[in-house]
Amino acid sequence: MRFVKIEGAGNDYVLVETFGQRVDDPPALARAVADRFRGIGSDGLITVGPADAPGAHARMRIFNADGSEGRLCGNGLRCVVRWLVREGRAPAAEVRVQTASGVRRGRPLPDGTAEVELAAPDFTRAALGLPGAGDCQLPVPPALRADPDVAFGVCVGNPHLVVRVADVAAADLRAAGAALGPALPGGANVHLVAVRAPDALDARPWERGSGATQACGTGAVASAVVALRLGWLRGPAVRVAMPGGTLGVRWEGHGSAWLAGPANLPFHGEWPA
Repeated sequence: MRFVKIEGAGNDYVLVETFGQRVDDPPALARAVADRFRGIGSDGLITVGPADAPGAHARMRIFNADGSEGRLCGNGLRCVVRWLVREGRAPAAEVRVQTASGVRRGRPLPDGTAEVELAAPDFTRAALGLPGAGDCQLPVPPALRADPDVAFGVCVGNPHLVVRVADVAAADLRAAGAALGPALPGGANVHLVAVRAPDALDARPWERGSGATQACGTGAVASAVVALRLGWLRGPAVRVAMPGGTLGVRWEGHGSAWLAGPANLPFHGEWPA
């Protein structure tokens, strides 16, 4: 089985194309290749193959390190966009990728990075699978010392909870993930954020199915749009610094959000089928 290792801001995946080869058990393969001691080492598996959505150049599926299937991965999507162009399967002007959250547009940029369009942010409880009307705001454990002491929910194609703290490095990310991850049906991606400048956030992600990661692209968008909506930042373009690197988010306060950042394809190889 041929694979490509992909990486965006330290958020890394094993990409397997299924145009010409089969993956019979993606969850099992994800668990095997993600193992950083006995496998290739990654945050999960992405398969890219034929699309069945009109106008899409390819279909992308995401499997976390524990084998669970995700709905969207912003860092992975940027890398898939670059890979499709490199392989001649999509034009550089606009790549359209089918995901579990709909068809997403993207394009590689001249500096080797890429940008992709995510869904319009939805802050409602219903979008996050919770009963009741209004925005999603959940209490946080007092030990996190959040200010305000609320986790703000948003769906950008997948579910996120954003918590503002004074110092992301000092806060207990594992405890936040354990406490808030199960708060949404199917689990939540949890992000601790701190305002660093009028247009910049520090953030640490805890991804459902993978735990602490170097970066989370959809999480960067979720963190940025929550901060913009609540007036913590001035937009429309902001920077979100995560342990693995800095991502750019652009949101006008309505409509789609855009994510830009590195999209690297560091090596390829073969895995015994």
